Amino acid sequence: MIFFVNQYLMALNSGVEHAEFKRLQLFKQHQVPAQLVTRQFDGLLHQNMRRFKLADDQMANLFDFFRGTLTYPAKVVKIDALDFPRAYNIKPNPNVSEVMEGDRLVAKVHFVPSTVGHVYFIEIFDQFGNVVQRTDYDERGFKARDEFYSPTAEPITDLYYRPDGSRFAEAYYGHNSAGVNVVTLCKLINYHGQDYYFNGEEDWYRFFLDELNRLNGGENTFIADRPLAAQQPVIEMQTPARKYLWLPTPHAVDPRDQVYSNLNNAYVYGIHQHLTALDGLITSTAQQQRDLSQWLGGQSPRPIYTISAGVVSADQAARPKVPLAERHAHQIIYTGRVDEGRRVDQIITAFERVKRSITDATLVIHGYGSAIDRLKAQVAKLKLTASVTFAGYQPDLTTVYDQAGAYVYAGESDAQPLSLIEALGHGVPVVAYDVNYGPRDVIKDGKNGYLIKDGAIDQLAAGLLRTIENPKKQQRLIDGAYQSSQAYSDAAVWQQWQQIIG
Repeated sequence: MIFFVNQYLMALNSGVEHAEFKRLQLFKQHQVPAQLVTRQFDGLLHQNMRRFKLADDQMANLFDFFRGTLTYPAKVVKIDALDFPRAYNIKPNPNVSEVMEGDRLVAKVHFVPSTVGHVYFIEIFDQFGNVVQRTDYDERGFKARDEFYSPTAEPITDLYYRPDGSRFAEAYYGHNSAGVNVVTLCKLINYHGQDYYFNGEEDWYRFFLDELNRLNGGENTFIADRPLAAQQPVIEMQTPARKYLWLPTPHAVDPRDQVYSNLNNAYVYGIHQHLTALDGLITSTAQQQRDLSQWLGGQSPRPIYTISAGVVSADQAARPKVPLAERHAHQIIYTGRVDEGRRVDQIITAFERVKRSITDATLVIHGYGSAIDRLKAQVAKLKLTASVTFAGYQPDLTTVYDQAGAYVYAGESDAQPLSLIEALGHGVPVVAYDVNYGPRDVIKDGKNGYLIKDGAIDQLAAGLLRTIENPKKQQRLIDGAYQSSQAYSDAAVWQQWQQIIG
């Protein structure tokens, strides 16, 4: 079994999770068992799994595992089933209902998003209006956790329950040396007849990984996909297993100097302190593999493998190609995080210059992040509100890519932007800065898009203009995008995986 070790699966996910989703489907296509492993408690986990088309046998969550609910028949809990006294008055609301005792707020009942009245969690208030308890329900219809709070609104204790109401685990909080409130002790109750105590969440997670390994016959493969949360538990496993660290970001702090600048803090534990405890490192590009090898002195103590994080599925490759005539030819799209490092402000500046020449050009920005409000202000200042759309986060961008005329990327660094490969797989020409890592591997200048000098906004605008101004040239770029995406086909990426699993 292959285990891809992460921290969480959310409603809104980053490239790490989206790479895992594609990887799980790749392994399923080739009938090799693989699971995404998470440790975070989340009552909406299985709703999010359905959102991203993950089956129960593709996921192993710590709480599901010890609770015995990796699979569980769903039912519905509504507010009528809760044990509030009849004398209490309930003020109904589709999202949050209030429970009152006279004029005093006793509780707020929150409902599962996109459902009609399915209980999600309950907040309990004291006489002063302070939240003192939160009770979480799994969206499949059972009480899953009670969390209790201090007068300063910090968690004190978590109690975890099985569907039958019995308690299977507890977690206790305290302040660390930096004054941060963290879980300092976890207790696993009556697991195979014994109680276990763990020094925090990472220690419990390590035990969980060992149990997964043991129950699947031992000597399984564990890949730490989200380094800060996963590398320590994987490295500290006590049962024999094959252990790898995936690098989802550049390994050094200077985006432009990945050979001589200091190590990215996310990798200090795995690469600087415990590299020899691993069976290998995995990068998404050959360029990063070479740079990392040089950073390690020219000879790594452990093998460094290159496996593309992006993959064009067999289903996508088999779909009919979408010609320019069926696209919005002058629609430029960006997909991904919307934060400072992605330099979407430079994309907007470049688009304004494109708009001067192609008046019906549009820019659609898909994603979420901390920079959105600032970018909306920039769009308004440039009087582009009618031409620039912030479309938010969408789990499936198939239609978005199929309708687009060009894709633009201006990030300052990445391990391999998945969106570039996704765009090519849908025949969308790509215009991107030449940064570490990925664009140089993906873009064939003038064949499937244009590679632009890092930070050269005028050239970025010119590249976009060259992409969409001439229909015949644009169709050739579309054809080139489809053709070049074969380098990231299901078969090509699966062959790369044979280095690990072959």
